[in-house]
Amino acid sequence: MTSPEIASLSWGQMKIKGSNTTYKDCKVWPGGSRTWDWRETGTEHSPGVQPADVKEVVEKGVQTLVIGRGMSEALKDGIQGGQLDLDC
Repeated sequence: MTSPEIASLSWGQMKIKGSNTTYKDCKVWPGGSRTWDWRETGTEHSPGVQPADVKEVVEKGVQTLVIGRGMSEALKDGIQGGQLDLDC
């Protein structure tokens, strides 16, 4: 099973192929997608993506992970020393 394809992307709007939902931010994984609410894990532009954000999609079977940094590349990836600790 593969992750859903991004059908369109523009400032503040992302559409996933096969879904009627328009996302501001989203997570996708093999067989699904959902809104990415930064408040759930305390994600902010800096320090960036939190381990819990990544852990959720890894647990859903993602083998390759792409972390978008946003249209202005302001979102940090939260990775220290090239490795992300998923013990959260």
